[in-house]
Amino acid sequence: MFRSIVKTNSNISLNDDCSDSTESFVSVVDSIKIANETSLDLKITPRHDTIGLEAEHVETHFCATVTARDLPEDDDSTRASVDIVVALDISGSMSGKKLELCKETLTLLLRELSSRDRFGLVTFGDEGKIQIPSKNLTKHNKESAVANIKSIQTNGCTNLSGGIGLAAQELQSIESPNEVQTIFLLTDGLANRGVSNREGIIQLTKGCLVSGKDQAPLAIHCFGYGSDHETEMLRDISQVTEGGSYYFVEKDSDVSSAFGDALGGILSVVAQNTVLTFNASNEFGIRINSIMHDKAVKQENGSFTVDIGDFYAEESRDVVCSIALASGSDFGLKSVPHISVSMTYMDTINKKLAKCKVVEGLISRPNGDEVSQVNKHVALQYIRVSTTTVIADAEKMAAAGNRVHAKSKINAQIKYLSRESTTFGKSDPLISQLLSELNLILSGLSSQAVWESKGSSFMNLSIQTNTRQRCFESSGGHSTYSTSKKSSYSRRLRSSASKTSTEEDFVVLKSKKLSWLDTLKSITK
Repeated sequence: MFRSIVKTNSNISLNDDCSDSTESFVSVVDSIKIANETSLDLKITPRHDTIGLEAEHVETHFCATVTARDLPEDDDSTRASVDIVVALDISGSMSGKKLELCKETLTLLLRELSSRDRFGLVTFGDEGKIQIPSKNLTKHNKESAVANIKSIQTNGCTNLSGGIGLAAQELQSIESPNEVQTIFLLTDGLANRGVSNREGIIQLTKGCLVSGKDQAPLAIHCFGYGSDHETEMLRDISQVTEGGSYYFVEKDSDVSSAFGDALGGILSVVAQNTVLTFNASNEFGIRINSIMHDKAVKQENGSFTVDIGDFYAEESRDVVCSIALASGSDFGLKSVPHISVSMTYMDTINKKLAKCKVVEGLISRPNGDEVSQVNKHVALQYIRVSTTTVIADAEKMAAAGNRVHAKSKINAQIKYLSRESTTFGKSDPLISQLLSELNLILSGLSSQAVWESKGSSFMNLSIQTNTRQRCFESSGGHSTYSTSKKSSYSRRLRSSASKTSTEEDFVVLKSKKLSWLDTLKSITK
């Protein structure tokens, strides 16, 4: 195609053909750049670059850091295609505003998906029902889905197992699935139909999400609506497979932002099935003492593997390990290799299995007692891991009825972090966030009633957030783990839902023939 250039008043502009060609050219260049870019980067950092042989230290920490690439903000073609099936609770307790807000949020969700994505909807009351079969979202299918959603009404009790099973079945029936597949499960209560006990539902979910076929396990994102749902069960359901999440939706207005936060993640997946392998150098007494991660598995050859799951664009994840230092020799000024880390993952953007080059963790071991300055990032990640462990221990105490000891443990950690903040600065985002969470947890332990209504939910959310280093924000707030995609979609859906609600309020008030001033006052109360 030839391009013609029109010169007008010394400004050069392109005609329509030229403009199309330029956009196509830019698109091709961007596509080539994206194809050549790795989805994940790996590095490893010691707590101290130098530890003298005569120093008191006999072990130290290393931190393996994996960072995900970003994605173009407004280019939908660069992301992986998705299959989403929503399992929606339509039991009697969801009647009224709850169900209407959910229906509105589903309509907004559909607006954000493209024709190469698939969407399906399962509803469950007394039994599960395929409300909308999973289909590509052509214009016709999208319009049909919106009309179907508007017609949904509440019915019966809560057959949670039926909803999960049917949603998984619907996804697994897709013959040529997209790179990313997930279930959104929303419920406001306790299971009281079908399989209703916690262990039974967890086992059923495992059986449903992990198929015997070549398909990867399905991820499930759980949204617990209000204070009556079973927090621990939904959290456990979300953790059956990698990539799932649990959102505590405390207020009606949080439904849309929670869905938006989850959707922003789903629409920015750049890697799946990420596994790190740690090997000690096995010389000079060097060995791995521990890997501070709940998914660490020791292999027969002495190495450790850690499954760190999927990655959304811009996310970063850290694995801290404790290593016995090299001893018994004069190493001079040469840095000593202590540990090596390798990484494999499925690149969902370029649709291939990727392997990262092995990276080595080095420390200088000169004569003398010199110890170099602490690496701030490694120290902060150790603080994150230790604080998360404290919260998990306190949660177990509170669940067993021992809130006094739980509060004591949380108070001790607050004092510890307050001391550490003098080292890193009170303005450090991670320290500030952890202190804020600990104080909220403390208030959630103030009484048994408060603990049961929201304290337990918040502690579980904090554990999940800091273990996974991933934001699960339902109220539209900010987190150190937020990514631009998740924040953007959370704000967008929340804003759209708020706008729709305001417009509906205006129509209702107008029908009552109020003056424009009275109408405005009523809406902005």
